[in-house]
Amino acid sequence: MITEEIMGFPVDVITYNEIIKDLPEYLQSDKKMSAISVNPQIIVEGQNRSEIYEFIKKSTHRIPDGIGIVLVSKLLGGQIKERVAGIELMYRFLEYANTYKKSIFLYGAKPEVVADAAEKIQNDYPNLILSGRIDGYTDLSETEIIEKINYSKPDFLFVALGFPKQEEWLARNIPQLDVSVFQDVGGSFDVMSGHVKRAPQFFIDIHLEWLYRSLIDRKRFKRILQLPVFVIKSLCWKVRTRNDKKNS
Repeated sequence: MITEEIMGFPVDVITYNEIIKDLPEYLQSDKKMSAISVNPQIIVEGQNRSEIYEFIKKSTHRIPDGIGIVLVSKLLGGQIKERVAGIELMYRFLEYANTYKKSIFLYGAKPEVVADAAEKIQNDYPNLILSGRIDGYTDLSETEIIEKINYSKPDFLFVALGFPKQEEWLARNIPQLDVSVFQDVGGSFDVMSGHVKRAPQFFIDIHLEWLYRSLIDRKRFKRILQLPVFVIKSLCWKVRTRNDKKNS
């Protein structure tokens, strides 16, 4: 697997099919797969979060989740040609679990959202095993959450706590969890449950789903400004890195 660096953060040159192809290696052993999104927001805001940087660095699959990542890779002469969207990867994981009758666990989002997402998943993927769910507003302690997940022994754990909480939670707890495949999925439960409408297919096809969601959701609006900042900072980082190498 080829890995690139963008502002010091590792991002893998990888496709959906290559990630799915790797699943048996983890599901049939004691190894743990962590499919973690790397997008402009995570890189920009993660500059001052060493725990998240170290977590992404140690993850097995650092997915290029965002057209901004693809654009910067191209500008820097990299090889990332395809965006791997977190929600699309989750759908493919669910399809795999449905085909091979694997078990999943959902953690995060509002109680009504995760409940509706669970119902939708069970209807759409009747052969997978939904081993449990916990909402992101639970009164359970972190230790109790881990115990409940481990009691269920799921093959896949989807964590939807939003950035940076979900990455920090996974960084702390993956070693204690009896799970094979981990994914941080942000607002995917909201979309799957129907509580948030996904962008029209046109926006998805031209890789501007992030723009559509930012325009209709005030909480995400700052992401519109983050993209040009991310591009400029990435180019400056590359120039500075080259100059440091020349001077060393």
